[in-house]
Amino acid sequence: MLRNYATSNEPPVDLTIAEAMLATCSTPPIFTPMTISKDFTHFEYISGDIGLSNPTREIIAEAHRTFGDETTVSCLLSVGCGHPGVNAAPSDSGGTSWTEFLEGVARDSEKTAQDIGAHMSKLSLYHRLTVKGGLEKKQAREWIDPEIITSHTVNYLNDLDIVELLDRCVSTIKCGDGFTTLEQLSESLIKNP
Repeated sequence: MLRNYATSNEPPVDLTIAEAMLATCSTPPIFTPMTISKDFTHFEYISGDIGLSNPTREIIAEAHRTFGDETTVSCLLSVGCGHPGVNAAPSDSGGTSWTEFLEGVARDSEKTAQDIGAHMSKLSLYHRLTVKGGLEKKQAREWIDPEIITSHTVNYLNDLDIVELLDRCVSTIKCGDGFTTLEQLSESLIKNP
């Protein structure tokens, strides 16, 4: 986990928001690992998306342990990596097909996002951004060109529904009308997965 605060186990990692975002996107072989230099030391990061591509529950649990029951949250923004399409089990018994299938299942964050969205539906503080189509799994290894990814991102962000979602998210942050405590979030998500 990348943190800008200390926990009982680890010191904070002094990363900029841009560096943290690039580190979470560093998923070989699609994207190269992210190397960050801090205080004469080099750190190499790769994405933790296999098995933990949607860490919302883990983030809430850690925040609850670190900051306590009564700490309030005004906005929870979940940024997805896009809908991967259907993960159909391969019809052949080849190892490569099954490896790709299991890798796809491990990276699929949409089921977790749907579960969290259902638990958060009554709270105005939860917002989820994820592309519904455009960079599907079967094409993922072909999307090396940043210009193609940028054009898909611009297209996504210009969608009227997404503009409205972003406006609601900003309004939630500015007005603070979605406040809840970490204890309430923890109770609703962690104890009722």
